[in-house]
Amino acid sequence: MKTLFLAWQDPKSRAWLPIGRLTFDGKKYQFVYTQGAVKAQTEHNFQLLYSLPDLNKEYASVELFPLFSNRLMRRSRPDYKAYIESLNIPEGEDDPVSILSRSGGRKVTDYFEVFPCPEPDENGLYHIHFFVHGLRHLPACATERINQL
Repeated sequence: MKTLFLAWQDPKSRAWLPIGRLTFDGKKYQFVYTQGAVKAQTEHNFQLLYSLPDLNKEYASVELFPLFSNRLMRRSRPDYKAYIESLNIPEGEDDPVSILSRSGGRKVTDYFEVFPCPEPDENGLYHIHFFVHGLRHLPACATERINQL
């Protein structure tokens, strides 16, 4: 089972809230809203997704929901292979959930981002890949430490 969370950023307060969970069991995708969607509605005027209008419904599909598939680069693009390499995805493991997990699925046209559900490996350790944003807001000492990584 692969799991991603959908986060929404309030354009006014700039607060991020996890509003939904997407899972894939190898055969079908499922999407449900989380309690973060309720909080986003009541505290930040979040509007439910047009294509997923019921807060309490579990949506299922054998195809990836358009909200997510529209965040993927087409395989036919000439720079697709370079893109997958830049995400550090091993060859042959470029499935939609892996790509969204690594890329964050960000678009400049909306306020959504996806992130993977952290899961431990066989040794109980967590390994997660992600892009960082907002570093400019950190103190100089933190930025210096990050540059040493």
